[in-house]
Amino acid sequence: MPLPVLSLHLRAILTCFNSSTEVGLLRFFLMKWNFLSKILDGVVSIERTYNDCDKAIKELGKYNERIEKMQENNEEFSSITEPEKAALDEMVDRAIERTKRLLSKESERNWPGVFREMHKNLANIYFERGEYDEVPEECEQLRKYGGVGRQDAEEIMQKLRDKQGGVK
Repeated sequence: MPLPVLSLHLRAILTCFNSSTEVGLLRFFLMKWNFLSKILDGVVSIERTYNDCDKAIKELGKYNERIEKMQENNEEFSSITEPEKAALDEMVDRAIERTKRLLSKESERNWPGVFREMHKNLANIYFERGEYDEVPEECEQLRKYGGVGRQDAEEIMQKLRDKQGGVK
């Protein structure tokens, strides 16, 4: 049962109690429940965003490989259907939107590992999508997260240099 719905059910239970002590205890429980539900909702949102990004990067990689093979074989791109491309675009847009929503909390939360990974995911999505102008900006954000962030940023920027230089 979704957390907000469960919270509503608990509030409905509140109306069944008569004594002020019982009501007070239940209100205390509900206050704690709301706190826990916000934490759990945040965890679920982070996990969902990770999964969306992983799937988007993987599917974009497959799509790009398919395009490269078609180019090598001088095939028409018409074998990629519009619905297929639209579904891929929708998946990628959703991953970007959720990642940006999570990154909007960067100044509010102390989740450096999560934010580093989200900048890395965005940089990889932009790279795979061919939006090369966006990659350096995300890598610059990634560099702010210590040695691991700098290493990740350098690997992505090297991929970008290789791609733009014609080296595979």
